[in-house]
Amino acid sequence: MHRRSIVWFALNAVLFACPLAAHAAPETADEIDACVRNNMPSKSSIQTVQLRTTNRVGDTSESIATIHWMMFDDDLSKVLLRFERPLDMRGAGVLLIEQKERRPDTFLYLPEIGQVRRVSSSAASNSLFGTDFSYEDFNRLVGMSGTASKERGPDGELDGRSAWILNVRPAPADESAYERVVMTIDKETCVVLRTESWEPGNQLRKVLTADPAEIVQQGSLWIPRSLTMRDERDETHTDVLVEDIKIDAKIKRKMFSARELEAGGH
Repeated sequence: MHRRSIVWFALNAVLFACPLAAHAAPETADEIDACVRNNMPSKSSIQTVQLRTTNRVGDTSESIATIHWMMFDDDLSKVLLRFERPLDMRGAGVLLIEQKERRPDTFLYLPEIGQVRRVSSSAASNSLFGTDFSYEDFNRLVGMSGTASKERGPDGELDGRSAWILNVRPAPADESAYERVVMTIDKETCVVLRTESWEPGNQLRKVLTADPAEIVQQGSLWIPRSLTMRDERDETHTDVLVEDIKIDAKIKRKMFSARELEAGGH
């Protein structure tokens, strides 16, 4: 799959969309992919997001995080997720460094541990800071989905919107927890409205949805400011609200390193 993946939700990220006016409607899977992919910021973005996770019995926990994303000269991106609240999580963070033909290098920093640790492939399905996103889910969210095959399925409709359907199958090298991922993409805005992640045995595990009523235009981009990740097996969910986003913001390149991940957590 192209480096700028079809899955750019806003946590990575963040889903953007491109207007279709004056252009021929996408027909192939690659063209649909490109409509979403080309709509990413050209250089960088900074987002402030609120995450509210609800467990099976209805108890909730809330957190605030900032997501820095930057595209580098090699056409590979880097992402830094840093928590600001609650206080016991302040400084905790994850650094993603995109790689060619394999899953990104992932580094974790927890204040109570006081050092950076690499997240292994075997731990990629673990929960990201107690949310319903795994590390793999977050990778896909910010456009780092590794190598995968994709094909166009029959068109559909969601929430009254005509939509394309893309079926994505992770490559063996990605060591994915999922057998396939099914994406529903709004034809009018190219926003990914729904992403279903299926485990082996045809078991639906995760569903990520964007609220159509919360899709707003910022410049030439369409941005869903409200998303929900549901874990169908565990009966839990995490709501994500994008409180602020800056497109092509100035970011220091040096912040995307394991050393800075640790230093910024103090």
